[in-house]
Amino acid sequence: MIKSNFINRLNLLIMFLFKKLRMIEKPIKDVNICGKLILQVCFIFFALSQVNGQKGLFAKFSVGSGFTREYSGINSDGLSLVTKNHAIGWGITDKFAVQIGEFGGLNKQKAGDYNYVNLDAFGLGVCYLTPIDIKISVLGAYSKVSFAQKWSDAFGKDGGNGYGINMSIDKEWFIAKRWGIRLGPHLFWLKTSKTDYKFFNVSLNGSLVFYLTPVR
Repeated sequence: MIKSNFINRLNLLIMFLFKKLRMIEKPIKDVNICGKLILQVCFIFFALSQVNGQKGLFAKFSVGSGFTREYSGINSDGLSLVTKNHAIGWGITDKFAVQIGEFGGLNKQKAGDYNYVNLDAFGLGVCYLTPIDIKISVLGAYSKVSFAQKWSDAFGKDGGNGYGINMSIDKEWFIAKRWGIRLGPHLFWLKTSKTDYKFFNVSLNGSLVFYLTPVR
């Protein structure tokens, strides 16, 4: 009896919603092409903005461009021609993930007789999905600095190694069953041990992310 009453009420609700959709069908048809296009764009934007978590294996490929500053031995600014912030990780829950990552950048920066400074780091970190669908990633890493005359010889002279810290803040949109794109600022700080170089870099990075577990 209870099951029968539930089914009847569900049928009434479906009929009510159907009538409401029929009522708004004609006004939608009367909207011009431009209005329909705007409605479609808004629908797609909000559909892609729904983040369903990050459980399971994922891989991120991230590149960008920005600025760097060395405030010890070189003591000058430079342009980050290409920055990287790649990662492979595992989502433990819908909110938290652990990851290994590689970050750094090739900078157009004068350092003595050299024209380019290459920063490279590899380490471990975590990723957190905030309630407003922003992903924050933090890594601690082993770092390496190299100097070069030409950009094609980025690993020319050894500038020392040390440690680094990386943070990225990204907004993500899912574009397919297992694919997402991210956009946001990328910041990192590197310090070498013996040569005592200290670099701070900030850039805007775009990322392509693959999820082994479907996210849509």
